[in-house]
Amino acid sequence: CVVPIDGFIRVCNKGGYLAKCYLQSRAADSARRNHHDDTGLFPVAQCRTMEIPVIAVLNRFECKSLAFIAVYKSIFVQEFASSIFNYCYEITGTTLNPKWSQTRC
Repeated sequence: CVVPIDGFIRVCNKGGYLAKCYLQSRAADSARRNHHDDTGLFPVAQCRTMEIPVIAVLNRFECKSLAFIAVYKSIFVQEFASSIFNYCYEITGTTLNPKWSQTRC
């Protein structure tokens, strides 16, 4: 018996802001199986990891910076189909000029 292993997304905050990232995943039978998750706010010099559901066929990952009280600014959005790969990102910069890059896991 082979046990499926979920892929994961890891994002490390090296920017000058609080960040929050969101994962929306859809299964092949999307009418019944949608998955939503977020990292919660996390500060500079911390990383967060989220599992990608193994049944996911469409994933949307977005990171935002906290620009003001309850006001978020999008840093980046990535969409991908596979749940078997790992995706790692680094967010940098400032609230006014956030940057991001995909890194090796």
